[in-house]
Amino acid sequence: MGEAERGKLMTTKKDFPDWVLWCVILVWGANYVVGKWGMAGFDPLTFTVIRFVGATPILFLLLYALEKNIRIQIRDCFELAILGLVGVTIYQTLFMAAVKYATATNASLMLAVSPVFAAIFAWLAGQEQLTARGRRGSAISFLGVVFVLLFGTNKLAVGWDVLRGDLIGILASCVWGLYPVLAKRMLSKYSALKTTTYSSLFGMIFLLAVGSKGVQALSWSEIPLLAWGSMFFSIVLVTAFGLVVWYHAISRVGANRVMAYMYAVPAVAVITAAIILREQLHLMQAVGAAVIFWGISMIRKDKLVVLANKDLSETAK
Repeated sequence: MGEAERGKLMTTKKDFPDWVLWCVILVWGANYVVGKWGMAGFDPLTFTVIRFVGATPILFLLLYALEKNIRIQIRDCFELAILGLVGVTIYQTLFMAAVKYATATNASLMLAVSPVFAAIFAWLAGQEQLTARGRRGSAISFLGVVFVLLFGTNKLAVGWDVLRGDLIGILASCVWGLYPVLAKRMLSKYSALKTTTYSSLFGMIFLLAVGSKGVQALSWSEIPLLAWGSMFFSIVLVTAFGLVVWYHAISRVGANRVMAYMYAVPAVAVITAAIILREQLHLMQAVGAAVIFWGISMIRKDKLVVLANKDLSETAK
């Protein structure tokens, strides 16, 4: 590659505006609060069914508009269906259940642990190494989760009503951590947007299979306007706008730089919950959050070292 082409590439990569990514982070962080409004008119499964029935056609339109090619190989349908089952049907339903039953603050912190699960699953699958530093980071993050579980309601209280939403959040985080491990082969073959679009399609099919009766049983006239607003927010802003901007940014400036913004999502969720829902952040809850992100940063640095060593070995060949 000549100097002129290299310079053009560097200019292109720096050309993506940061404020657009911050808009996505604000939308995704606010979703922990806005999603609660949706739970006033829908149960978690029914909300997720309607969300993806609305969002999947939009994703296909955007896929065609951006890539001009929506085709996949038939032999990949089974693998994409598994991704849809895990990443859409199971995870998204658990996410909405966590939003419904946990505080917005705790739900965001429980979901923030997903990189820990992703690192562990990738290690077990033999996709990445997890050194002693990475294992310490995992243990530290889980210690932070314990802090949040115990002090997440501004008092030391253990009981089903207190812990149900938090435990669902941890389960959702575990499922979401499994998704990138399962998706690795498809992501090496197709774009992230195409992989997500087809996993959304198959996930929608599974959702309709298990949740169509709930949709038919809805009393549509009794659903509050605020719940419909939450649904619109989730379909258009969280799913369509958020995912397309996210993947477009990754293609322009790289995954490492874009993924760094994810650390701000729980902060936005906590601030939004404090302003709109009047949720208070307990001191020990904040300590737990700090411990979680300390552990995640250790895992992230550990993975970066592994990737750097791999790059060096490939260069030497």
